Amino acid sequence: MINSEEVLVLKEVRYKENDKILHALSKNKGLIQLISRGCKKNNSPLINVSQTFVHAKCELYKSKDMYVITSADLIDNFYYLRNNMDAFLYGSYILELIHYIALENMVDNKIFDMTVEILKNLSSSNENFDKLTAAYELKLVAMLGFKPDFYHCLHCSNDIKTDVILSIEEGGFYCPNCVNNGNGINVLYNEILTLRKILKIKFKDINTVENINSKVMNLIRKFLFYHIGKNNFITLKLLNNE
Repeated sequence: MINSEEVLVLKEVRYKENDKILHALSKNKGLIQLISRGCKKNNSPLINVSQTFVHAKCELYKSKDMYVITSADLIDNFYYLRNNMDAFLYGSYILELIHYIALENMVDNKIFDMTVEILKNLSSSNENFDKLTAAYELKLVAMLGFKPDFYHCLHCSNDIKTDVILSIEEGGFYCPNCVNNGNGINVLYNEILTLRKILKIKFKDINTVENINSKVMNLIRKFLFYHIGKNNFITLKLLNNE
């Protein structure tokens, strides 16, 4: 049976002389593996859609534990992202991150669409890659079910209207009156407002959010890494020149 599927290629692996195995995020099936036969031949109709970063509409049929691409139409290959080293590294980190958290048969159209959207942003911009990535990370961790409560104290449930303490482990904040009930990181009220706005606004409008400073970005990343259980992403080490 032939299935039509929108995919984003996360990783390509050489297979046999002229084939590749593609690890892809599918809009409707989660993380899947595709066999692209003959795609390394210069005259192959699949040559342009069998590469990392490609967003394509594919015709597939199931063969054992993988899908075989019978035909495909390129939607975007984020060409300009490949020509900017910083954008390329941030984009590679996004693919590495989503490959780690995506489960086979995990269906979440919002995560798929947001991942495509950040690649578009990275491809079309020459700056603010770190801020775009932080916004993606916060929205991603919320979509995965670890959304912190930015509005109420963990202990007394009162509204947060001042500086607070963030507990990464408990996934929320303590107000000044309840600070002795938990240990964590000092967060200014203005930083809370920034985090709220990032979650509230559509990703395509993320550049309108001001005050995404280095502290906010570090808080987001620490929170994400704690809740997904991984922090040693290879592309981040390259970005940090480690």
